[in-house]
Amino acid sequence: MNYPKRALLALLPVLALFLLVGLMAATPPAPPPPPSLKVVELSPLETATIPPTATATPSPLPSPTLTPTLARREFIESYEAKVAPTSFLPGRGPVLPGEFVYSGRRLDFYVGRGTFSADQVRDLAVKAEYALGYLQRRFDVELTERVSVGFYNPVLAPTSDTRGIAYTYDRTNIRIFYRANEDAYHALVILTHELAHALQAEAYGREAQAQADLVLLEGLATWISGEYWLSLYDAPSFQARARELYNAGYRGNLASFANSANSMAAYEMWAGFVEYLARTYGWDKFNELYANGRGRAPGSANYRGIYGKSFQELYTEWYATLR
Repeated sequence: MNYPKRALLALLPVLALFLLVGLMAATPPAPPPPPSLKVVELSPLETATIPPTATATPSPLPSPTLTPTLARREFIESYEAKVAPTSFLPGRGPVLPGEFVYSGRRLDFYVGRGTFSADQVRDLAVKAEYALGYLQRRFDVELTERVSVGFYNPVLAPTSDTRGIAYTYDRTNIRIFYRANEDAYHALVILTHELAHALQAEAYGREAQAQADLVLLEGLATWISGEYWLSLYDAPSFQARARELYNAGYRGNLASFANSANSMAAYEMWAGFVEYLARTYGWDKFNELYANGRGRAPGSANYRGIYGKSFQELYTEWYATLR
């Protein structure tokens, strides 16, 4: 065999090797078969849940346990995102007698002797902050200064039947009078009424508040307390509650209820009257009536000047809707 043929035969294995490598590189390997999926049905207690993503949001105030009637609202709740659960007022409210036990976002709390314990007052304080948010939305007015609240034994009350009093002429402070073994929820309702007086002073000014007709003063404060007050009777509205009282004999001169032995019934009748005036004639006229009071005497506001009707004509007109 001559030399060229021997050289060619020697190169054939090398060429075959290069050809084999090239073919292997050009053909990708087949993917492995997919793993078999095994479906497992979990019982309700075994169903996995994905934990929510943690976000840095303010800790909300604990929600108090409320009666079913407190779920109702006479205002439209906003569905917009809230940055914080409530507004915050800096500083400290007026110093009151007793032990300082709690500072909330807008309210400061003190407790004296012979009333609820410090722990009970702290619990009421959280619920009161929650309630204040409701009152502010209902009346569309917000506090601009911190308010102090003190709980004391009834022997310290200015009169034997006083359960709460709000001092609003200077820096607003509230005193609540209950014994240690009495109903704490009832005390919370009275506190909402006194907080409503603080909101009245914010809305109309301290001078106007000091001159407000007693029917309007107490009737509006009771109305502002809204579902908290109504929950005591499971009543759907102040009109409905007033109808109950009217049918029970509370009729005649609306101003004379100031002398009633049942002050709460008087406040509820006046709240029904306030609601009637606001719904029938509008809030603008009512605000004008309230802001231009002529003293505490019940029925003494300028009803005829604002509505063109006397106090008696207006409450008689309202009574007709209760029959």
